[in-house]
Amino acid sequence: MIHINERHSNGHTVLLGVDGVLDQMSVPVLEEVCCRHLKREKEIVLNLEGLLHITREGRTFLQEIEDRVGIVNVPEFVKLAPRS
Repeated sequence: MIHINERHSNGHTVLLGVDGVLDQMSVPVLEEVCCRHLKREKEIVLNLEGLLHITREGRTFLQEIEDRVGIVNVPEFVKLAPRS
């Protein structure tokens, strides 16, 4: 289960607090929220401080969007592969 807290810090930036588990069931939810804001040309910052667990699908999703969003407070157990 995932909980996404949306906070607008100014007219152009949206802070998304991600709490819970990022897995194959929750990735589409986070993806939809991110796409909605990206279509409106908002800057997105994902705060992963409340992430409890992540699966391969969750890691893959984060790697796919990391060039379009900021990712902060990444827990130690989340290992994103370096880009080559």
